[in-house]
Amino acid sequence: MQMVMARIVLIVIAGIGVFIARDPNSSVFGIVSFAWAGFGAAFGPIMLLALFWKRANRYGAIVGMLGGGIMIFVWKFLVKPLGGVFGIYELLPGFIVGLLLCVVVSLLTPAPEKEIVEEFESI
Repeated sequence: MQMVMARIVLIVIAGIGVFIARDPNSSVFGIVSFAWAGFGAAFGPIMLLALFWKRANRYGAIVGMLGGGIMIFVWKFLVKPLGGVFGIYELLPGFIVGLLLCVVVSLLTPAPEKEIVEEFESI
């Protein structure tokens, strides 16, 4: 049964790929670039803060991931079409928003427990 499900999923994914590739107005590079911008804006600030700032907490991480991910869509579809200085790659504003939200929310919510901070410092 698992093999049948795996084959069905593979066929569905291949079908989606063929559908996207047939559209002359879409480019695979553009789609992949947009996806990586989303990953970078949602997870990049959180990874950096988790590695280098012991005050970061789960509330800041959640809000930072959501804010960075949402900003990618807002920038790409609402701000970037304005052109000019707003025509930059959406990863940069998404990363900045995610980073700022994570820092602000982490500072406004309770600090991580003492055990977590000790583990952070030991590593």
